[in-house]
Amino acid sequence: MVNRGLQCFVVSIYGSEVWHEVCADADLPFQNFETVLPYDEFYSELILDSISQIVQRKRDEILEDFGTFLVSEHCSPSVRRLLRLGGVNYVGFLHSLEDVYDRASIAIPDLDMPLMQVDRKAADEFIVKYEFEKQGYGAVFLGLLRAMADDYGALVTVTHQPRVQGGIDRDIFRIHIFNDAGLNSQPSAA
Repeated sequence: MVNRGLQCFVVSIYGSEVWHEVCADADLPFQNFETVLPYDEFYSELILDSISQIVQRKRDEILEDFGTFLVSEHCSPSVRRLLRLGGVNYVGFLHSLEDVYDRASIAIPDLDMPLMQVDRKAADEFIVKYEFEKQGYGAVFLGLLRAMADDYGALVTVTHQPRVQGGIDRDIFRIHIFNDAGLNSQPSAA
């Protein structure tokens, strides 16, 4: 699913010609990923390296944009729907992040997902602790957090502190909500 998502992201944002260039640069034996087929993890790394080189952007910038893309109208609505099950406002969404792993595991048992712990420090301040065995993907989550804030009409700042401990990403995200919309609003129409 991740590889197919990256393919859709590149085609939507940069065009199919860039995707074909990425496939050639990565020396992929095919041009299209199928959502339901399993692929070796090294394909994701090859694709990300090629995208980074071809569009001349850093890997974490590409992954952050990919996280935003995942909840945009350009992508399959399933990710956005899964996340919007979390609540009627951005605070409800944040609190629901601890359940995303279990909900995703039921829907797609083979999908690797990070574990998250949410701590509310004040009415308008949260810390999300993110743990994932694949390194560098916290940037996807950063883009996703920011995009979901927009979806709920919340004005927020999100700071990302990447950390690796024991070969596992243990990132910290600090979220500050500046308006009542993030605390009280309904999400925008899908």
